[in-house]
Amino acid sequence: MVKKTSTAVIALFAASLIVTSAYAHPTLKSANPPVDGTANAPLTELRLNFSEAIVLNFSSVELQDQGGMKIVTGKIATDAKDGKQLIVPLQAPLKAGKYTVKWTIVSADTHRMNGTYSFNVAL
Repeated sequence: MVKKTSTAVIALFAASLIVTSAYAHPTLKSANPPVDGTANAPLTELRLNFSEAIVLNFSSVELQDQGGMKIVTGKIATDAKDGKQLIVPLQAPLKAGKYTVKWTIVSADTHRMNGTYSFNVAL
């Protein structure tokens, strides 16, 4: 009886691990400039690093200044060496202030996620 119970518990635990990994969602792992961080030098681009590879055609990034005005950026791309890294080119240097990044991504396993984060520019 004890052996049957132990086997059932182990099987249930293994099944829960499989289900958890099957339903994992991409997350923002890091960014440059960092989340809630400060850039002290002129920026030419933003880099967002995710936990999974990104499907570029279904992903977007919007940059806003502290007044909520949208900042025009270049066309987003993924890093050629790292499909988990999203690159947002800036068309002009950012002025000192607080900025908000709003992102929507679709990962290679088709999960759609979105989020926001802020950073400061101090020049």
